Amino acid sequence: MKRSECKKKGGVGMGGVWGLLGPEQLPISRRTRSLGLAATIRRFNELAVPGMGGVWYGKRFLLATLGIVVAERLRQRGDKVQNIEVANAVEALACCLAFKGQGWQSDARLRGRTKLQGQTTDLSFKKVGRRGFYVSQPMRMAAVRALPALGFAENGTTRFNAFRASEEGEAFVEDACRPYSPYNRSVVDHLVKWVRGEENRTDTASLSEALSPLLALSGSACTQIRARLELGGKNEELDSRLRRRSALNWVASLDADPATDWGRPAEISDDRHWHDLRAGAAFFAVRDAAISTLNAVEGAMGAEGRPTSVDDAARRTEHSIDALRRATDRFLELGHRDAEALDFSRLCAADSPAQVLRGLVERDGRVLRLAGSEIQAAGAAFRGTTVEESSQADEDDDGPTGDVRVPSGISYRVRNLYLLNLDMQGRLGEWLQRNRSEAAHEQ
Repeated sequence: MKRSECKKKGGVGMGGVWGLLGPEQLPISRRTRSLGLAATIRRFNELAVPGMGGVWYGKRFLLATLGIVVAERLRQRGDKVQNIEVANAVEALACCLAFKGQGWQSDARLRGRTKLQGQTTDLSFKKVGRRGFYVSQPMRMAAVRALPALGFAENGTTRFNAFRASEEGEAFVEDACRPYSPYNRSVVDHLVKWVRGEENRTDTASLSEALSPLLALSGSACTQIRARLELGGKNEELDSRLRRRSALNWVASLDADPATDWGRPAEISDDRHWHDLRAGAAFFAVRDAAISTLNAVEGAMGAEGRPTSVDDAARRTEHSIDALRRATDRFLELGHRDAEALDFSRLCAADSPAQVLRGLVERDGRVLRLAGSEIQAAGAAFRGTTVEESSQADEDDDGPTGDVRVPSGISYRVRNLYLLNLDMQGRLGEWLQRNRSEAAHEQ
């Protein structure tokens, strides 16, 4: 088909009313323009590797499930706690201990260095669970979709506070924590006492190693993760399980046979799956080209945010609009039937460059806005220069970039699955170190 054919509040717990934790410093250069495409982007990512959320190493499964298990133990004893407050506090403790253990060096597997540094004298739950102690976007949030999809948790709703650890999730936590006995207790028992304020000691290598995102899980715990990836949760559709299993087999083969182009691998035997992977990558390119076009308009307006007419902006961004149309053609030629993706593509394929730009600015509204035939700065998000954007408009996409030899533009979930597979082999730390060294050498 050618052009012409066509995020809340938490609950009340032992620490009072609280929801998202305090903000962490974010790079000023990173923004996200969704253009109303967030659901479409998530849908293509889900078709690529179902049920994964944003998980790219095993400890994310553990910390989130461990938080649920500890909260359940506390409720069984009559304590009024919710999953979110316990899981967030456990994650904050894990990152704080790991940062402290490695001299506060940055690592992609850790979050909150700026917030946590200097807060290590009192690591009681009363302090760690306090609003503002940790970051506003805990790593737990990237696992919310994955836990029930893969069978680590059971849920009646999509709310994390409603999750219950499944039998498989309980077994996973027990297996992952078995090698560790902080103060001669199980990890779960120690954390229950920690939350209740009966035991504030956290300065033991056993607890730090059990929780640390920097250390891989035991071989038996990794075997359980692999089983969950292959079998999925009780209510997951067979097609989702088969797609994820095929993707796992594919990424496991990449060290020996890197996928540097879009030649179809033997591991992806389902025609629909491969079509969705290709179409997803093509649509991500359309979205990125649209963002580049809006960035070009913003740059032309300058730091002062001088209003410009749609016609003048279209003339000044002609090359960007042409690139957007080429990307749109490539997507439409694949014949994918996603209705929202097609609707956006038709907007980008409009005959008049001014029509294209008008449609994009109307969808934006956050950085640029339309006032009649004039484009104006919409507010504080406007910067008047070309800036880095979130490339796939998916809040779960926080994994590291680096040498993952997969076709250009493919869903970030394929990259994340490759990294998770490395982690299950005990090789993720080596990969991250190599990529840090290569990045430093290039600077």
